Amino acid sequence: MPRLYPDTVISDVLDRCNIAELIASYIPLKRAGRNFRANCPFHAEKTPSFIVSSEKQIFHCFGCGQGGNAITFVMQYEKVGFRDALETVANRCGIPLPEPEMTPGQKGREDLKKTLQSLYEQAATFYHTRLLNAPQAQKTRIYLQKRGISKETAARFRLGSAPEEWDGLIAHFKKQNTPLSALDKSGLVVAKENGGYYDRYRNRIMFPIADVKGRVIAFGGRVLDESLPKYINSPETALYIKGKNLFGLDVSKDYVRQEDLAIVVEGYLDMIVPFEAGIKNIVASLGTALTEDQIRLIKRFTNRVVMLYDPDLAGELATLRALELLIKEEMDVRIAGLPRGEDPDTFVRRQGPDALRQIIQDALPLFDYKLNFLVNKYDVHSTNGKDRIAREILPTIKQFAQHTTRAEYVKRAAACIGVDEQALLQDLYAVDAARDGSEDRLPDTESLIALEHQRLTEIPITERMLVKLMLEEMHLVDRLRHLIGPSDFISEKMRKIVTFIFDFFQQGNTCKPHVLMHYLDDDDAINIIAELAALDIHNCPNKEKLIEDCVHRLKRDKILHRCQELHNRIQEAQSCGNQNTLEELILEYNDLIKLRSNEAAGSAVAAKSDRHV
Repeated sequence: MPRLYPDTVISDVLDRCNIAELIASYIPLKRAGRNFRANCPFHAEKTPSFIVSSEKQIFHCFGCGQGGNAITFVMQYEKVGFRDALETVANRCGIPLPEPEMTPGQKGREDLKKTLQSLYEQAATFYHTRLLNAPQAQKTRIYLQKRGISKETAARFRLGSAPEEWDGLIAHFKKQNTPLSALDKSGLVVAKENGGYYDRYRNRIMFPIADVKGRVIAFGGRVLDESLPKYINSPETALYIKGKNLFGLDVSKDYVRQEDLAIVVEGYLDMIVPFEAGIKNIVASLGTALTEDQIRLIKRFTNRVVMLYDPDLAGELATLRALELLIKEEMDVRIAGLPRGEDPDTFVRRQGPDALRQIIQDALPLFDYKLNFLVNKYDVHSTNGKDRIAREILPTIKQFAQHTTRAEYVKRAAACIGVDEQALLQDLYAVDAARDGSEDRLPDTESLIALEHQRLTEIPITERMLVKLMLEEMHLVDRLRHLIGPSDFISEKMRKIVTFIFDFFQQGNTCKPHVLMHYLDDDDAINIIAELAALDIHNCPNKEKLIEDCVHRLKRDKILHRCQELHNRIQEAQSCGNQNTLEELILEYNDLIKLRSNEAAGSAVAAKSDRHV
């Protein structure tokens, strides 16, 4: 797929953006010499190890290994794609972007989205203006007042009122000379069997559904009485997919980030009424169960969630369906229990916001919630009930990565249902075997421990130094590519990076770290470059001598590495009695020993080189 923006445009954005100012708009930075330092936003830490360099236009965390440029930071922090991140950086820096380059197919889809976006914005304005001014919308205004929704909140959410006529919206768009074919694709109108169209929404309170940037992409319409259907929602379109959006997140996202907690409810009013009452870190799932996309959308702003679904069977089942996804995404999730017959909307209006805050504060961890649910669902005193509870709680326990957590939950589940802890533990191993298709066995604890960041110390120091030098001074790339080749590097990762740098240079491009990162599609390589760029070279008065030493040592190390490989293969050939292979290997080994002797005179490297990286 062709790039939507030319490389020159992307490079210009990266060069003109002050990465420290950009990142400081997300997290607090403190000056540390020439750089800035902060607690890493990508992992929990008490001692700051997150470095931002304005000079090099890169960031890097020496704790978790995350690194990159301004665009990479926005992609990782906001969990968005490259295009959205680029547009965000350009917008924050006041850099205008040209129209993106697209194929005819891409342009057609983009034009359709723009058309739909325009129609939804116009419709939202039409409905909202009617709510504020139309005499026919008086019932809607009274209804919202009774629900405790102020004019300010109605304006903030752009609430509206759909006319009772069958063609009220259609008549409005006709005045704008909008073709009905465009309206048909928007879902705002419905086609008649005998031709023509009528408004989808009539005599309803209108709830505009916006994306995270506040752009209206769909609607929900609610009746003013108890007639059915109570709600009519927009069909899915090229712009709107129900399971990928959260109602109210555009308004509440900053509060979610500030509180480091998202309260998730089901419906529009369940979100708006608590928001009106001061509980502002709240979103609605636009359905009965959170989807994986919605969970990842929440993760842009927090890893902590409180589920506040209605305390009926549908709400409980929706909560349970979301549990596995929440665990999978490593979310810290709790479930708040409302009294039977209540929902967040009615509870706040009857009991007040402080009572709801207390319920949120008392929310149960998801394991406790599911165990309580199962104990109430099945007869804990019967053998069949115990079996059913165990079979449904064990897969949930299995989702937790830490063995200490699993062990604690097995212990508590066994005590709750009155079974032997070891027996339940064996059943948990059976869940392992059933999932893996393997025989029953004790799980290997170490194999489940998260792998730590790949430290640079695992890469030969000479290879680190040479790449560091190329990142520091572009003219050294040209010199070094005539002295060494990617094949001289033992580390496979460094071979890939050096190959890329040499090819990139030959194409006439600058090898600045923040620019290189844009073209790499390897996260490990980006993190290595970021860490090397973040490190400073100290006490290096003679850089020419350092280069000469590193080149000699690189070639010597390559020979030593190959000699060790041949030594191992010679031993293997001897044990197998493979005489022909043995003779070939010995011949190559002897040639390398001679080459090593010839290189010895120029291969000595001063010990002080080891201090540079």
